[in-house]
Amino acid sequence: MKNTYKMLPLSFGMILILIALTTSCKKEAAKDPVQTPEQRVEVAQDAFVATLVATPPTKTDISERIKSYMLNNPKEFFGATVTLLDSLKIATYSPYWYRSGNELQVTDLNADATYHINDQLWFRQPIDGGVSIWTKPYFDEGGGNIWMKTRSVPVSIKGKIIAVVTTDLAIK
Repeated sequence: MKNTYKMLPLSFGMILILIALTTSCKKEAAKDPVQTPEQRVEVAQDAFVATLVATPPTKTDISERIKSYMLNNPKEFFGATVTLLDSLKIATYSPYWYRSGNELQVTDLNADATYHINDQLWFRQPIDGGVSIWTKPYFDEGGGNIWMKTRSVPVSIKGKIIAVVTTDLAIK
């Protein structure tokens, strides 16, 4: 499934409507017992990406936007990041918000030189293929120390990928 997001001129009123729709989608998803955890991630993440296309993320606002996304979604959403890219599609900033007990913690994935963010499959595949992906389940040893899988979505404005959004889904 290929998700393509294009920049549309939006008024402040249209942005408020988009936020209301995002909240409505989240509430409807919570009511639907048939919906899988993966579907809940896809609905919430696609709505989040739409807000990033409508109001492109900056280094000064993205961390709080990710935190809000995490606070407004179920605890099975273990963590999320928006990795901002430069013109060469290299990561410049990647605040990762994740659950630690009943709290949210943040770290910058791009600041850890041993992590090699630009070589990670969750990062490269959406950029190179231009489509959303799910990773296979894996044990996040040294990070969350839980089983999870990750959905990654490229954020494209006017045909240019400006960021990669991820949501880590805790699995049992």
